[in-house]
Amino acid sequence: MSWLFPDERRFFEDFSAIAAQLTALATLLEQALDDPARLPAAVVTIGRLQGEADEAARELDLHMDQLFIPPMDREDIHLLSTRLALVADFIGGVARRAVSLKATARREPAVRLARIVVRAAGEIEMAVRNIRSSDEVLARCLEIKRAEQEGDAAWQDAVTELFAGTPDPIEVIRWKALYDQLEDTLDACDDVANELETLTVKHA
Repeated sequence: MSWLFPDERRFFEDFSAIAAQLTALATLLEQALDDPARLPAAVVTIGRLQGEADEAARELDLHMDQLFIPPMDREDIHLLSTRLALVADFIGGVARRAVSLKATARREPAVRLARIVVRAAGEIEMAVRNIRSSDEVLARCLEIKRAEQEGDAAWQDAVTELFAGTPDPIEVIRWKALYDQLEDTLDACDDVANELETLTVKHA
């Protein structure tokens, strides 16, 4: 009967592997924005890791279909893996946009936002690693939401600074687009927290 009940440990390890990729991706992005000389190489590595995260999410969905009785509702599993992969996609999008917009200067507001993304990604990773502990998951979700709120304030400060005085319109377009995508990435992290909270309450 073992085919009816595959090892659930692999299932939770798959989730944890995807979440760990988010922390690695966010860290690479923060390092590249802090030192733009790293950006070309970082984009290549980020693209590879993003692809691995997407593939891991697909593999998790396939593995779920092999479980006779999944540890969570199939819809919840799919939604969470999709949300996690979407965060990876957003991080990759920021890196690619930085290259396409030729954002080759270091700007502290972009680095600040990226550091908040790193923190949110780390909290997601810890929440997923402890997904069977309701209290731990809810505590981490609270930290993700705090990071997202801090990101909103950092985005507002960044945009205010960007439009101060008589700025170069090209610089405004370039950096506003990048700030927006960083803030969207934090929104995607918040979506993961919402999904984790729903899952936790449902399965408590």
